[in-house]
Amino acid sequence: IMLLNRRSFLLSTLLSGNFKIANAKRNTLKTELVRLGNTDLIIPNIGYGSSSTSDENIVKHAFKNGIRYFDTAESYVGGDSESSIGNALKDVRHEIVIGTKTKARTYDNKRDYMKSLEDSLKRLRTDYIDIYYNHAVNSISRLENTDWWEFIDKAKSDGKIRYSGVSGHGSNLADCLEYCIDRNLVDVILSAFSFAQDPKFFEKLRHTFHFVAINPRLPEVLLKAKNKGIGIIAMKTLAGARLNDMRPYENEDFTYAQAAIKWALNTDYADAAIISMTSNSLINELTSISNKKFTDNKSFSLLKQYYKLNHENICPPGCGACKNSCPNDVQISDVMRSKMYALDYKNPNKALISYSAIENNASACLSCSGKPCLGSCDYNLDIKKLNTSSHKLLS
Repeated sequence: IMLLNRRSFLLSTLLSGNFKIANAKRNTLKTELVRLGNTDLIIPNIGYGSSSTSDENIVKHAFKNGIRYFDTAESYVGGDSESSIGNALKDVRHEIVIGTKTKARTYDNKRDYMKSLEDSLKRLRTDYIDIYYNHAVNSISRLENTDWWEFIDKAKSDGKIRYSGVSGHGSNLADCLEYCIDRNLVDVILSAFSFAQDPKFFEKLRHTFHFVAINPRLPEVLLKAKNKGIGIIAMKTLAGARLNDMRPYENEDFTYAQAAIKWALNTDYADAAIISMTSNSLINELTSISNKKFTDNKSFSLLKQYYKLNHENICPPGCGACKNSCPNDVQISDVMRSKMYALDYKNPNKALISYSAIENNASACLSCSGKPCLGSCDYNLDIKKLNTSSHKLLS
């Protein structure tokens, strides 16, 4: 722990720079109510993400601003994220929808899952969870564990959970989601999705950045889920969330974050979106997205500028195009995600923990020529360069 804290301090020094929130005037809350698939859950189309905060005052501010879906997990901030939501909202439990998560591993059994659920119920100060997710799935083997699905059925019949879900943002995300969709296993999907994974966005950029064609599989799978009545909530809609990069290009009517969220919600792929809300000012910005239909051109101009500034670093979750390119089986997308936590999210602790958990990290990239993965990225990322710098920063 002492080593991790020291490494976090050093990394924080490397990543120094204040995270600024625009001070421009915003409209009052005008979020739109949506139904999640065929469930009876009706929520505003923007929800509270809590992976990086456990401040009860921020939770209360989100509720005051009209947020009614609160997304958390047993692992977020060591369980304190769940506790903060439970403590702050215990008196308005009937007015909100809560989604929380546990990692259902291949070696776990029904008893393990029930204990995780009971612990989450205690921290959340409630006797039921609206959506209980199998967290961060990235392998079919985890989904083949029949104990998980038997546990889900039992927890539903006991009234401890209302709906089952699956969440993810790894390289095998599309395969994992399709496994659940084809077998009618889940009611709700929480998936990484942003404009940087939308083929329509890249078609508009094709000539600017000389893309041959980008046809990520994830949007097709999400549309398949939606057509089957599965509710879909998008996460990581800000494609790295480097908000400071875009402040000079924004005005008081429309910010980059608002444009990115509006783009995701105006596609055919998501019912709602969750955003990591870490301050009252950010909540004010995110919950003031007007229902007025901004033109595609107005949204696109901001998103194009963001992509122009950051396209050499954006690795869209769930792509997996590079998955079989490395002879050393480096888990490229996982390395990229750790880099995102460090450089984009400015969260050194999360970055270090994430990177240390990678079985095949980027150490092999230091002595590699870079030829095996050259050209394997549909987004034209320099994998060798990015992985090398990530390993030096995080190892």
